[in-house]
Amino acid sequence: MKPAGPEGRKKNTMHVPHLTPDEIVLWAEGLLPAARALHLSDCPDCLATAERERVFFLQLARLEQLAPSPGFAERVMGQVKIPTPSGGFKMTE
Repeated sequence: MKPAGPEGRKKNTMHVPHLTPDEIVLWAEGLLPAARALHLSDCPDCLATAERERVFFLQLARLEQLAPSPGFAERVMGQVKIPTPSGGFKMTE
């Protein structure tokens, strides 16, 4: 009988699909169901992808929050041209 170490441990022969991109995001947010999260303990590829995603989210959260200047939307919409039935354009008001 083989020892219970990594060499003697029976591998899971049932195929478990890799995590989808949406599942990776759920894992990074702490929302992935435990049954699917177990896959990460057996799949170094999915674990590496999940860890990269987690780092990405942490870096994204550290970015400065930016907002457009006051009046930005009005200035942009003032430049929008709307086609008329005659084929010409009219300016928005």
